Amino acid sequence: MVSDLGGAVASVLALALLVSAAVGGGSFVTLSAPASGEAWGSSYGANGGSLASSAADLGGPRQVENPYGEATVRFDSDGVPHISASNERALAFAVGYVQARDRLFQMDLQRRLMEGNLSAAFGARAVESDRFHRQMGFDAAANASWRRIQDTETGEGVRAYTAGVNRYIDTREPSFEFRANGYEPTRWTPQDTLIVGKLIAWQLTGDFRDLEGRSIRRAFPDRREAVAELYPDQLAHDDAIVDGSVGGQRNDLGEPRPDLVEGVDTGGMQGLYEELRPYQSSPGLGSNSWVVGGQYTEDGSPIVANDPHLGLNVPPVWYEQHLRVRGEGGADAMDVRGVAFPGVPTVVIGANDDIAWGFTNVGADQVDLYRYERPSPTTYRYQGEVREFETHNETIPVMDGRDRTVRIRRTVHGPFLTRQTAGGEVGVAVSWVGLGDTRESQAIFRLNKAESLDEVREVMRRFDSPTQNFVAADIRDGGTYFRITGRYPVRTVNGRSVEGDRVFNGTAARMEWPGFEPYGRTNWTAFHDYDEVPEVRNPGYLATANQRTMDDPPFYIAHSPRYADPYRGERIYELLEQRAESDRPITPAYMRRVQQDVRSEAAEDFVPIIQDSTGRMDASTRAAADEFDGWDYNMTADSRPALLYALWLDHYRNATFGDEFRSRGLDESYFPKDYTLSQLPPSSRWFDDVRTDRRERRADIAARALRQAVAEAEREGWETYGDYNRLDQDHPFPLAFLDYPEREMDGSPYTVNNFRSQRSTQAGSSWRMVVTEGESFGIIPGGQSANPFSPHYHSQLDEWATGGYKPMPREPSGDRELVFVRGDGADQGGDGS
Repeated sequence: MVSDLGGAVASVLALALLVSAAVGGGSFVTLSAPASGEAWGSSYGANGGSLASSAADLGGPRQVENPYGEATVRFDSDGVPHISASNERALAFAVGYVQARDRLFQMDLQRRLMEGNLSAAFGARAVESDRFHRQMGFDAAANASWRRIQDTETGEGVRAYTAGVNRYIDTREPSFEFRANGYEPTRWTPQDTLIVGKLIAWQLTGDFRDLEGRSIRRAFPDRREAVAELYPDQLAHDDAIVDGSVGGQRNDLGEPRPDLVEGVDTGGMQGLYEELRPYQSSPGLGSNSWVVGGQYTEDGSPIVANDPHLGLNVPPVWYEQHLRVRGEGGADAMDVRGVAFPGVPTVVIGANDDIAWGFTNVGADQVDLYRYERPSPTTYRYQGEVREFETHNETIPVMDGRDRTVRIRRTVHGPFLTRQTAGGEVGVAVSWVGLGDTRESQAIFRLNKAESLDEVREVMRRFDSPTQNFVAADIRDGGTYFRITGRYPVRTVNGRSVEGDRVFNGTAARMEWPGFEPYGRTNWTAFHDYDEVPEVRNPGYLATANQRTMDDPPFYIAHSPRYADPYRGERIYELLEQRAESDRPITPAYMRRVQQDVRSEAAEDFVPIIQDSTGRMDASTRAAADEFDGWDYNMTADSRPALLYALWLDHYRNATFGDEFRSRGLDESYFPKDYTLSQLPPSSRWFDDVRTDRRERRADIAARALRQAVAEAEREGWETYGDYNRLDQDHPFPLAFLDYPEREMDGSPYTVNNFRSQRSTQAGSSWRMVVTEGESFGIIPGGQSANPFSPHYHSQLDEWATGGYKPMPREPSGDRELVFVRGDGADQGGDGS
């Protein structure tokens, strides 16, 4: 059960937010469902006996009372709601109702996961997941964030959104997913919306990799220097975001601060990490974004492009929406279009009439771990005194099973997570920025209405978590902007800056975060000053692909294991530079081609290694190596060399590190970056297979890997890359008719078109967007509706998979299908207490 659930939870974190995918491909659903339309029709409120006549037919009545004012909803041909309202709260109510109608089960699973309440709906197999999430106290963190914002304009909007969700829950029959699993959705609360935000932030910044690094060092006590070379603080490339080409614009961001190493060693930590790592963010999913100034474009309007690479799920991670608030004199008080996470009322990535913006993950270190001297099982030593753990018990209700009790322990630093070992209990306390009363909901709410880049810069002061590469453009006035978001703790020991990639001595209290109070009122001004955080104003062009932010940051942000390999960033900069230095303008069409680019800079590094090793190959393997002659390094579905290269790289990586890492209890997740592998010299001792009597070199391992790749392709019957690299998006319910169609795909983990199929979770562009003042485009990998009998179940999938886009106008379209009229109903949002 543990391994099954571990895979499930790892899936949800890697998939960024779709918890229905996290529940393990249907392993949590108690499903005995008919594969027929009749079972689904009534649950989605189909009218007039037609299962999919229109978007309104799938959502119930056409007129709904709204206690906050009037609103109308038009659904366009792609199922995108265009919601226009008389005021912001009336708008939020309508958004809540519409999102619940299309994605309520997805929303419910998201909150259940983070609250530690899956077992109540899905039984005992979810108990360990619930135990972890309750111990972390994500619900308490959401409560803290709600207390912070409840009396603000954002709080009013969250209440109204909550009321809209609850109006749908109270007046509509539970959808099929609930009925099939034998439970009904509970009413939504404001904290539920904020806990969805905590899920987003944890997926992007929550991890226990300080334990991972320590485990690697302890596994190789005899090879510390060699191991250190595999995990450098900074990969040896020159394509950092800020320090790369920014169209001739650079900022002086100061000198690095001195570092003081604070090393801590204690036993049993690797076992603790093995238990915790299924719940941490998945490394390397990645995303792309870039901004181009008007001096390089055809019409003088800047361009913003963004394609976040997250899990590819059924239904998709994102929900597209167009939101308008009618103003006086015919002008709109707000007009914004883009995508939201179901459960969140505001547009997270998109554009309004003035500003376009996008995000990619920084990979910054927002977590520190602490160990303590433990005088007794109930106490820990801190600053010279013995303290009791703050302890309470919670009951995990289990459907059709025995309820379980979980003991929650907390220290001054945060939740205390433990593991029993032969030598006793081992544990660490966790400080994570997201356990504070973060205010990113306020930032996004205000960003939706921002009218200038100066306003945007002020808005982002409240974007406490997660840490993101943020690009924006003033599509009316032409300015461009980049900064990394989030709050960065001040890490000092004796007044000197230290790095956070280790387990700290909590008993000595030598490294703590000033101003931080888990689950309480944090003084965010005690973190690194907002003006210290890297930013670039008016870059000519600037690209982010999760690579290192800058070579010499003003404070510790992260080290190379948390950043992506440089390949995607290198390729984007190459394509932007080529066009900027030509006599041809950068156009939206060119931006779409860049997003679809499948040339692998990684293959360009690795293929020469194969070709240099032909002297160690037998005849049939040399024939396979010959297939790389003249290859253009494009990872296209019809390519034979792309297939052989992808298979070879997996075998080459394992043949290089597997013998030594696995013999010391470390699986492939501990292996170093592929960029590091590509830079190893031919005589590196890592190529020597310790299981043999001879000394292998790089050529031996490369030849062996290609021989294994050819054998694997023959065994599996794969002829071209598309046979291996396939889109296979399955619904969490184990019914084939719910799955999306399979297909061959271009792209790879190290191409700009970042599609990866051969992992525990499929990942790719969860949303593709290109925005200018004149025209905008976007697309999701599936459809807006979770109902398989809706015409919008996967209506965008074919176009997305083949590199297409749909227009993203900011004018309402479609027939008016839902009308919200002012009613006398009470505010159903609750006070959040």
